[in-house]
Amino acid sequence: MKNLLLIIFFGILFSSCGTPSLPKEQTRIDQKDLKLVLIKSKNISFYDFGLLSLTPEITLELFKLGKSIGKFIIKEREICFIDDCAPKWVASKAFFGDVGYDTLFEEILSKKDIFDGIGKSLNANGVIAQKFSFGGNDFIYEHSPDIIYFRNLTSGITVIIDKFKE
Repeated sequence: MKNLLLIIFFGILFSSCGTPSLPKEQTRIDQKDLKLVLIKSKNISFYDFGLLSLTPEITLELFKLGKSIGKFIIKEREICFIDDCAPKWVASKAFFGDVGYDTLFEEILSKKDIFDGIGKSLNANGVIAQKFSFGGNDFIYEHSPDIIYFRNLTSGITVIIDKFKE
């Protein structure tokens, strides 16, 4: 069942890269809102632009070559991509592996402490950092007003969202 949900979740993610059959309404995006997004796991590799919105739900819209390919929407009990949704726990385990928990993706995108703040420190340049080991995995998580950096050094899973600078 877990593998089936994983296949469906990532199948939809990759199928969204195809050319849409109907033209979509193009909205004007202010460059100051653009982010450079890198997402890397065993099932997905994405590097391009995105828009991150934290209210009322957490939304990360992904673009490929200037066209929207879909949105991750984190709701109270589920994570959705396009119109497909999965319970947070299932989606987190599928993406982050055994160390994933239901609110991990949400905490990373909203710049909250992960894993109850293990290894938290404040760097001299104002960057909040967590460097720690948990469940046999080594993690680095840093965030500031301009960047989110999450990396599981053991598995290579990476989420980086950086402010776009012209």
